[in-house]
Amino acid sequence: MNLWRRLSRLCLAAAAGALLPLQPALSQDQGAGQYAGQWGCRYSMEPFSKNPIDTHYWEFGIILQPDSTYAMQGFYYSPSLGVQIPVQGQGRWGMTANGPRGTAISVSGQLLRQDAGWQPFEFMVTPADNRNLYLQFRGNTHMTNISCQR
Repeated sequence: MNLWRRLSRLCLAAAAGALLPLQPALSQDQGAGQYAGQWGCRYSMEPFSKNPIDTHYWEFGIILQPDSTYAMQGFYYSPSLGVQIPVQGQGRWGMTANGPRGTAISVSGQLLRQDAGWQPFEFMVTPADNRNLYLQFRGNTHMTNISCQR
């Protein structure tokens, strides 16, 4: 496996790991029905160092099903690669009262990156309203921003 694949896997795992302590058990009894449906999301990890090899973007459509499952499809991009890599994934989602700002949507599953295989895929977003979801997380090395709209 070449270096950029290893680095991108490590960065995705680090981002997921940074959010894991925030992720409680998923629950659908906290008003989840209003969030089921299709969303368009942008997920970015931008390093404080501004180093292109440490910059990562995902853009994807995700369908949150009423039965607590999800399916997503889109692309991964890093300036160090210079090309968009197709991704798809699936897993479970639910509501939690223990998000970074209270009520949040937690997504946990697997992502298939066409060039790198399967890897964990997890994130949490806070509802701004029933049409906008967001997260801004300042880690030790990266600023993570996630926004989803429908």
